[in-house]
Amino acid sequence: MNAPLFTPTSAAQRALRDVAEIIVPRSRDASEALESWDRVLTSVDPKLRALQFTRAATEVLRLAEPNASPQQWQQLVDDVHAMGERHGLPVAVVQNLMAAATEAPPDRQAGEAPAAWEDEVPQAVLVTPAHWPHEPPPPVDWLADHRIPRGDVTTLHGDGGAGKTDIATQLAEGCARGGGYWLGHEISHGPVVIISAEEPERELRRRMWLHGQRDGFTTADIADVHLWFPDDVAGAVFATPSRSGLMVPTPLFRSIEAAVARIAPVLVVVDNVAATFTGNQNDRVMVRSYVNLWRTIARQPSRPAVLLLDHPSLSGLTNGSGRGGNMDWRNAVRSALYLRVPEDKAEADSGVRVLETQKSNYGPTGEPVRLQWGDGGLALEKAPNSLVRLAEDAKVDEVFLRLLDKRNAQGRPVRPSRGPGYAPSEFAEDPEAAGSTAKAFAISMDRLYNAGKIITKESGPASRRFKHIERAP
Repeated sequence: MNAPLFTPTSAAQRALRDVAEIIVPRSRDASEALESWDRVLTSVDPKLRALQFTRAATEVLRLAEPNASPQQWQQLVDDVHAMGERHGLPVAVVQNLMAAATEAPPDRQAGEAPAAWEDEVPQAVLVTPAHWPHEPPPPVDWLADHRIPRGDVTTLHGDGGAGKTDIATQLAEGCARGGGYWLGHEISHGPVVIISAEEPERELRRRMWLHGQRDGFTTADIADVHLWFPDDVAGAVFATPSRSGLMVPTPLFRSIEAAVARIAPVLVVVDNVAATFTGNQNDRVMVRSYVNLWRTIARQPSRPAVLLLDHPSLSGLTNGSGRGGNMDWRNAVRSALYLRVPEDKAEADSGVRVLETQKSNYGPTGEPVRLQWGDGGLALEKAPNSLVRLAEDAKVDEVFLRLLDKRNAQGRPVRPSRGPGYAPSEFAEDPEAAGSTAKAFAISMDRLYNAGKIITKESGPASRRFKHIERAP
């Protein structure tokens, strides 16, 4: 298996997502668009040229005359194909992208009478509940209990470096070797396919070796993990937009589809959306038709769960939803997971991550699972035993009371409610905080109130009374 010719840097990953930022003069017809894109491709970074070529081919073919003959359409396809080769793109990459285009000929003429194609319309088959069996319906078929269903598509969102690939790889290993559980959830046993369009082979090999060292398995135990790596990362395109906006599968996608059918896996991991989706992530038709391509794989006889890894958009990071692009990435799937960095900076810096369900059509959302980075990758955060926890709590309580006495002695009382003077926030910034965070002090404050060790008092003139904290008598 050949190693990828190009491993995306962070700049390249941004280009994968923001490829539309290059400004191209608006064209009136296909020939004018072809000339414009020919000039643009000359100045594009060669490593990213395949991505821009995909956009160029899509625009040129969309501008074809609606009543173009098959011969005119084929000539235009040939011209675009020649442009790709002229700019040094590998022949295999050009053929993969253009084969999808030739499967999407010009749309039927708007004025054509329905009678001319009436025979092509299939008869719709409708059912009623009377056709259903009388026994109870089968339960949800889970790959990972109450997290990832089989026979459908699930998205796993997370910022770069959060650990999406790590936990997805652990899930694949667990299914292949019959590990029984993944991050505390019971999982199915069976073959797995990993489509790694971003991580090179050496990186996944390293991850799996580390996981094996930690969890006690060898490469022989995970022989049922089947991995695919592209020869050229920039050419790992599984679908291209047709003139109608639908994503059309490339020959590369069809070859993956056939491989999945032969292997009959329980899980297919696609790493990731940014490296395999060349459409507009804010276009509802493109997003849904792309997800539906993977849903056809999920509905193969082995009913694999398809897990699409994705980077959240800036708004998805800001509002905590983890969404990438528009809402249709979330609406088009039955379940969506989000691996996020905790809000507490000290926890984030120590390698804590939180996995939670952002959407589920089959169960509750939320249910966060706390994970911790270690030598073997991410694992369930180990809770300290009760004696250690009691000692840590007592230490924070002692610091809270000492800082409370200090502030009151200085005539700078602190408040129990959020806002200016909020005790946990004030104490966390004190040089004598001993490393305790505002969150730890907030929990300590509740604990001290419940134990009757601190009370709330009012002070100040009648017109400006305010509440502050004091030790209980």
